[in-house]
Amino acid sequence: MKKHMISENNYEHEFAKSSRNWLLHARYVRGEHAMCLDLADNLQKEYENKHIYAHYIKGAVLADAGRVQDALERFHSCIRLQPQDSEPVKQVAKCLFRQGRFQLALEAYLEADKLAKHPDPDIYCALAECCWNLGDMIHGVEWARSAVQAGGGERAGSLLAKLLLAEDDIHGALVAYDQALSSDACGADTLAAAGALRLRAGDPRRAFQLLGAALAQQPTQHGAALALAAMMLQHKDTAAALARLKTALAAHPTCVAAHTNLGLALMAKKKYIAALTCLQRAVWAAPLSARASHDLGLALLVCKRPASAFCRLATAAALQPTQAYTVLLIGVALERLADSRADAAYARAVILAPKDPLVRLNLAGRHARVGRFTEAIQEATITAQLLDDEEKSDAQMASSLATLLAMLRDAGVELSKLPSVTHDDGDIPAIENTAVEEEQLEPDEV
Repeated sequence: MKKHMISENNYEHEFAKSSRNWLLHARYVRGEHAMCLDLADNLQKEYENKHIYAHYIKGAVLADAGRVQDALERFHSCIRLQPQDSEPVKQVAKCLFRQGRFQLALEAYLEADKLAKHPDPDIYCALAECCWNLGDMIHGVEWARSAVQAGGGERAGSLLAKLLLAEDDIHGALVAYDQALSSDACGADTLAAAGALRLRAGDPRRAFQLLGAALAQQPTQHGAALALAAMMLQHKDTAAALARLKTALAAHPTCVAAHTNLGLALMAKKKYIAALTCLQRAVWAAPLSARASHDLGLALLVCKRPASAFCRLATAAALQPTQAYTVLLIGVALERLADSRADAAYARAVILAPKDPLVRLNLAGRHARVGRFTEAIQEATITAQLLDDEEKSDAQMASSLATLLAMLRDAGVELSKLPSVTHDDGDIPAIENTAVEEEQLEPDEV
């Protein structure tokens, strides 16, 4: 009888300890953190600092306030009082992750997984993120797959796709996104990432659907706006692309890609000063971006400022020395400056991209302009062969080659030495008496 009364008293004591847990939880979720901390302190005084849920809630409040180390101490108190509970261990791992201590976070999540009674997709997703930050993509993919199988939903699917994409498994990433989109109601970020990957994989129709859905859900999703603008620029719809790019910049004013694409779109509309302003902003926002410097150098060349263009292109080449087109533009700039180093730049571009017909064509033009007709014929022949080898030949490049052949013929080169140029519609004859008018720069718009 005495034992029965002791156990009954213990039950009442435990019930009294947990009777105000609902109030702690309610104040925490309502954001009443000051009142929540006061109640937690009172409960700790009342129960001799052994109230587990008060420790837990106080740790959560401190973590939300950015006091991660203090929060860790509270969660460790929960673990000491109840070692078999996996939730405080998860919170410890989350705090370690926020501190950038990814290896310790990984070990804590593994411990939480051992204590969990059922497969926990949150733990598996967190383990995959730890592996991502540690550079262990193979185990990251395994944990992400486990999260998907455990019902992790959108988070697990998008994480699996990101890890597969990091391993250059584009098909696997597409499948992961498709499974996530078919089984869950995904947010704008996942839709935008899936759409951008579809565009990269050569499926513009599906990409347009996904990117449109992302913007319909969140009009300020700058990733989707950028991808749609790129599609519109490819289809020469400059006005619509400009509208999308302005939307992207409104949501993300420091986005380098948005400034760069906006500048190139303005160049297409011959708004030169506005274009240079946008491209210069991109360089200011990312001074170590080779792409931003390259695009600004290209725009300066179009605006007939070869000296400034050379400075920007030299910066881009220093940041990314293996980019053949940057070196090719350096050759163009040096040629316009009448610098003898232009030949070395053209030759370097050919070394970097020996099978690129555009590089070969520009080198042939350089030889022709300085009177090296034999070398020009050799490069033109190589260019014609490269164009023939392509599955879908570039009509514009073939036309440029035909123009070059016409110039060589007018210069007295023997016709038998000239290569034939073909494209989808058959042979392109050499262009005779073609008057190339110098493009007049239209009024600028700031």
